Formats: sequence, structure tokens, C-alpha cells
Amino acid sequence: MNNETNKDAFSSSDITALVHYYRGEVHRMNTWRQRLDVTTNWAIITSAGFLSFGFGNRDITHFVIVLATIIVTCFLLIEARRYKYYDLWRWRVALINENFYAGILSPNKKPLIPDWRERLAEDLQHSRFKITFWEAFGRRFRRNYSWLYIVLAICWITKVLIHPVPAEDFSEIFERASIYHFVPGWIVIASGVIFNGALFVVAISSMKKRTETITIYPSERSKFKLPNI
Repeated sequence: MNNETNKDAFSSSDITALVHYYRGEVHRMNTWRQRLDVTTNWAIITSAGFLSFGFGNRDITHFVIVLATIIVTCFLLIEARRYKYYDLWRWRVALINENFYAGILSPNKKPLIPDWRERLAEDLQHSRFKITFWEAFGRRFRRNYSWLYIVLAICWITKVLIHPVPAEDFSEIFERASIYHFVPGWIVIASGVIFNGALFVVAISSMKKRTETITIYPSERSKFKLPNI
């Protein structure tokens, strides 16, 4: 397909409709971006509150930090889902920016993706996410939540080892690590190591290099297949 200029590709009424559509997509993108900030703020406030409560009273066990980790994980799962929606609207906005508005600002520039109009039209008719859930999960973990998990892990270790007084030997450490004598300490420690290790494995394994000229790329796992007509 030959590259076309914006003037040749659209009439004045088409450009007006596209501008209004673009404004709507930017609004939706900003809305979902704000929702990402909300869940991140909830996770930070929850962690700070539980840590203050846990270290503010010597009689409070380390379980409050474990509970904080569970709640933060719930926020991360919610945020990963929200990020998939944000990524969808961002993909559309980036597609129009790079191939339509760039040509308006500089008429000599050709669209980076010659068939960008067909891609956008197909996505409008058959909307699909451009990123998988685990890719979104790993991305939010790497950029935001990894620091929260590191802080929670350090605080849990501190709580078990030296709060309110330093542990004298390993047997005392395992005793402190138990959860109300229902879950042995070695199981709690092993579960913590496996859980945090699994998070970092997902974060590393979900890293993918962008291969397309557009900033946002479609995921191979979620490609939409048009039915045969």
C-alpha cells in the first residue's frame, strides 16, 4: 500500500470526526491512568498503615506484615487488569499521534505504519487487548510494586529478628516466624521465599522487547483472527 498524506487520505469532515474521536480516546486513556494511580496509592497507604501498627506495639506479631503483603498483592492484581485497559487506549492514541498528527506537523513525513487506518478500523470493530495479563502484571510490578515488596520483606525480617528484642538463636527465629502456632515457622519462611521469588520470576519472564515502530505493540497471544467470509 502506498503512503498517503493526511490531506489526500481524509476529507475535512473526516478530519473533524477523527479529531473528536481522538479527544475521546485521550480522555479514556487519562481516566484509566488515574485509576492506576489510585490503586498504587492504596497499596502505599495500606503498607504504611500496617507497618506503623506492627512496629508501634511490641505485642503485635509479624502476621500484620504478612497480611499487608496479601492486600498489596490484591491491589497489584487489580492494577494489572486496569493497565490492560489503559494500554488499549494508549495504543490507539499512539497510533494516531505517530501516523496522523506527525504528518500534519511535518507534511514531508510519511506514516510510520502505512496501513495504520486499517489497523485502527479493525480494532474499532473488534477491540482486543494489546498486552496479556501477566505482561501487565510484570510491568506494574517492575515499575511500582517491587519496591513495596522489598520494603515489606525487609520489615518482616526485622520484625522477626530484632523486634521487640533480638532473637538469641535459630530456634527462636523459627518460633517467632510461626503464625499463632498454627503454621510452623519454617513453612512461613519457605512460603515467603517462594512467593517473592515467583513474583520476580514473573517480572523477568514477562519482559518483551517492542518490535513494531509504534510505541504500543499487539500481543501475539491475543491476536484477533477475522472469520472467513
